Amino acid sequence: MRNRIILTTSLILASVFLCTAADEKASVSAADNTTADTLKILGVGNSWTRDSMRWLSAIAKSAGRPVTVGHAYLGGSTLEQQYRGIDDLTFTYKHRGQDQIVHDTYQYWKYICSENPVKTPSEGYRNGLAGIGVTLESVVKDEPWDIIVFQPHVIVRNHLPQYGFDINDLVERIRSMMAPEVANEVRCGLMVPFSYPEGNTDYRQNVADAYNGGIRPETQEEWDEVYERMHSHIQEDIKKVAQHMGRNCSFIINVGLAIYNARKDPHLAGFGYKLQRAQNNTHLAEGIPMYIASLCYAYELLGIRCEDAVFYPEKSTDSHLTGDTGDTIRNDVENTQHDAERARRCAWHAQKEQGL
Repeated sequence: MRNRIILTTSLILASVFLCTAADEKASVSAADNTTADTLKILGVGNSWTRDSMRWLSAIAKSAGRPVTVGHAYLGGSTLEQQYRGIDDLTFTYKHRGQDQIVHDTYQYWKYICSENPVKTPSEGYRNGLAGIGVTLESVVKDEPWDIIVFQPHVIVRNHLPQYGFDINDLVERIRSMMAPEVANEVRCGLMVPFSYPEGNTDYRQNVADAYNGGIRPETQEEWDEVYERMHSHIQEDIKKVAQHMGRNCSFIINVGLAIYNARKDPHLAGFGYKLQRAQNNTHLAEGIPMYIASLCYAYELLGIRCEDAVFYPEKSTDSHLTGDTGDTIRNDVENTQHDAERARRCAWHAQKEQGL
């Protein structure tokens, strides 16, 4: 019998920051519906999918929830570009200044009740038309997935048909790759992307186009104002996309809100450059920052309670500011139980106390 978990989601922000008895009750109904079956969860997106799902398998294992976690991703891509590359074997997009082919250059990381993944291709990955990887279809057919999590690009509104791309086209195309009995049962939903933090120096014109009327800010203060608007728009636009998706969206994993809240926490913001690997980088730092993101998945998809997420990564990457390069990174920051508990409460607040 395939695992079915019925969860209710919302994006109403709450102000309480503790795991209360009411919170526990909100998650128990989901937990009670779990069985001994292994739940199979696939993420589809760009490298932020890799970041956000990094510790999900380890968290689940520590809580006694057997899972297989996979994520297929193309660095720097949008879901629209991925959709266009499914059937057009020559379609490319720009990534790090190179033409990156879409069709067969996905990276596939797979965790089977384990802390670390098996990676495909095992020999590594490189960008460009000669990139090595796998097809999205091969990933979709690799397991009878119970859940697929789609990770939109930060310009969330672009997943609506009035802006040129209908995310439902991608969802239905992926369903068509599955055996009918799997396609009929698979649950799909969204991961909410995170905005950039104050001080980020990776100035992107597409962000200014979407959130500043196309006007490129001239100062860091102006960019920071754009990043604040960026967060608000992402939170609002994800609801519009979910509503448009209808039956294709049965949950929302609010990584964006959890990361935003963590950056406002003086203690948690100290991991990396406000949770990033560097000042001018958009990736989450390894360790506690990725842990916060993965906890959102665990709470929402597995019904794990805040106090049951006992696993936490032993070390975090600590990024020291070195100007615009931001390339001085240490990998020897020991995480403590206090760090983990603070991260758990932060993610719980974002994912489970939004209002049900």
